[in-house]
Amino acid sequence: MDPITLAGVTAVALNEGVRFLYDQAGEVLRNFRERRAAATSLPTELFEGDQAELVADPERIAALEPELRLLRRDLGEYAHGVDPVDPRDSELLALVDGLRRTLEAVYGAPIVFRGEQERPEDGPRIRGGVEVKEVRGYVAGIRARSATSGELTGSVRADSVEEGGRAVGVDLGGDPG
Repeated sequence: MDPITLAGVTAVALNEGVRFLYDQAGEVLRNFRERRAAATSLPTELFEGDQAELVADPERIAALEPELRLLRRDLGEYAHGVDPVDPRDSELLALVDGLRRTLEAVYGAPIVFRGEQERPEDGPRIRGGVEVKEVRGYVAGIRARSATSGELTGSVRADSVEEGGRAVGVDLGGDPG
């Protein structure tokens, strides 16, 4: 994840982009809560690429709802014009990039600002999750032998984990015993 690619975006475009992403996250969450389909098109004056309608995946929204809420909250002062949007502010760029990438996961499509430096290939994005009442042995949201690039997001939700049980979000090459 390299939010520095946003450093080439003009202050005006970044400002409008923050507002768009903030509003979009709100729409996704509202529509999810009301069990309606969430769809949008990216404004051509702000974003590159295919301008086809993007449709949110309800399962991805459910998995990413906490991140969407947190990132949206953290960008609120910028989106409402209270705090200035500065393309040199690395903390702000990291927040914008985080919200953008979370929305990319929800829509299953890239969101690239006009004027943005080329983003490095991140590799695959893999998400896995498990919801159980109780864990008596071993459970993992994702278990893989290794990963060389990409994004892995694993989660486990359990009401209880018995003594000796293990609940792991992401297990890379570990021994489940």
